[in-house]
Amino acid sequence: MSTELSIVRPENVQMIAQNAPKIYDENQQRSVRCTNAGAQLLSEIKEKGMSDELDQRCAAYIEKSRKTVKLMNEQRSPITKMFDQIRTEFTGMENSIDPTKAGNVPYQIQALRNQFAAKKREEEEKRRQQEALKQQKKLALTKYDADVEDDFRQQFSRYITQHINELTTLNASLTLENFDTQSVKIVDYPTAMPADLFNHLTLSVLIPQMLSTEEATQIRASVQSRLLAQFNEQYTTEIGDYKDTIVDALNSKHAELERMAKANAEEQERMKQELAAKEAADAARLEEERKRKEEEAKAAKEMQAQAQEIGSLFDAASVSTPAYTPKTSVKKKIVPLDAEGIINIVSFWWSKDGMYMSVEDLTKMFKKQITAVEKYANDKTNAEFINSPHVRYEDEVKAK
Repeated sequence: MSTELSIVRPENVQMIAQNAPKIYDENQQRSVRCTNAGAQLLSEIKEKGMSDELDQRCAAYIEKSRKTVKLMNEQRSPITKMFDQIRTEFTGMENSIDPTKAGNVPYQIQALRNQFAAKKREEEEKRRQQEALKQQKKLALTKYDADVEDDFRQQFSRYITQHINELTTLNASLTLENFDTQSVKIVDYPTAMPADLFNHLTLSVLIPQMLSTEEATQIRASVQSRLLAQFNEQYTTEIGDYKDTIVDALNSKHAELERMAKANAEEQERMKQELAAKEAADAARLEEERKRKEEEAKAAKEMQAQAQEIGSLFDAASVSTPAYTPKTSVKKKIVPLDAEGIINIVSFWWSKDGMYMSVEDLTKMFKKQITAVEKYANDKTNAEFINSPHVRYEDEVKAK
């Protein structure tokens, strides 16, 4: 840009100041005279109707109007061109620093910032996804661990119940005839948990997709190691206590069986039922107490698992974020991949907005497309038309 623009030269400013008012007045007078002459013609046409003579006068008037417009344009052109140049110069200076105008320095800087923001956002999204996967993996590990332990505990509970039922059956089957052999079985009944117990327990817990077979195996081994001592103690305590209860009552039961043997048939049946009811009540009481302890342990375990889960959520929320993240405005921008994509876009827009617009507004919006279709209809060698009940063609007649 030159240091001294032509638009601010004194001679140009003087020319505008001297000639613009005169040219403006002259063009205004020409416009008024031409308009008045045309108004007179219109009045005659409305009064008398169109005729050959009036049409010829109208043609002469139209031609004179064109010449007048040309003359007016030639006289004002130097002035309006200068105003256009002034506007161009001013807008050019503005556009040179407008970040929205392509090519200038602020635009290039903004483009680089956009690229940097997109890169930072991509990195942050990748970091967030990695952290989310990490947390999901951690939760999956914790849940699988808890599910495996719960499954082992349930199976172990059934295993203890099975052996308590065996002791109950042995005790219930005591008679005077088999008392010596059966009581020995009760007294010698093992109260130590088998060392290979876990080899006989089959897990029904599905391995999460996020965990590998090796990770799942390690978790199961860890749970077994963690539960082994507790299961040993629990088995010895519960089976031992129940066995001791039965053993302690063996002498009294033998005496009761001897009394039953001396009683008549009716009294034997009554005593037998009373003894069975008492033993069943004792077994039920012990089983209820054992189940209560299991439920308390299960509830405590669930509370611990919930606390761990909440802790994991806080850990996820406290993950550090990048020191600097540029402010961004993220909007979806549609990019058609081929011509069919344009059809998809127009179809979507039509279903949402276009079908509700007026014909006038749609005609303005699709002026370029309508003009292109009219060009096919006006082809002198191969005219093509749209055959539709929603479209009609009209002849547009213009006088030359």
